Amino acid sequence: MPRRALRAAEDLARARRPEEQKKLAAQVALVLGLLVTVVGGGAVTTPAEAVEPPTCWGDWCSGQDPEASGCSRDAQPIASARIPGTYAYVELRWSPTCKTNSARVPAAWGTDYPWQLRAYQCATGYNQTGVSDSNPNYSWTKMIYSPTLRVRAEWNGQPGSAWTACG
Repeated sequence: MPRRALRAAEDLARARRPEEQKKLAAQVALVLGLLVTVVGGGAVTTPAEAVEPPTCWGDWCSGQDPEASGCSRDAQPIASARIPGTYAYVELRWSPTCKTNSARVPAAWGTDYPWQLRAYQCATGYNQTGVSDSNPNYSWTKMIYSPTLRVRAEWNGQPGSAWTACG
């Protein structure tokens, strides 16, 4: 520990009046903060913002909205298929935290034709049909809990049908 920081810490321990303690505590914090910055390579980091955990897990997530439940936070597209005659894709998304799949399309398609989007569990036929909700960019289905059974995303209708492989 540098001499200045050590001296400030010793002065803080000897301070008797509260205003002296506050002043010295601020000096110690400043010196230690500078020490951390120098030793840490000059990078100043802040604590990560607290992230609320999903409101569901496992089978409790089936039939719930991925955005509202928080499962979309770590969801990633794992498969996609181009909707014929367009530049739009239907996506199959997977949330490793919630162990769920959902289907997603660009918002313009989901808001104009909400009944044509579906997440489909291939082995059982269980599905979530229709748009659960949309934001300015995307529309999505409710989730299917499916840690082991394969699911596909489907677009059934205008201007042509498309689906991902059962992935």
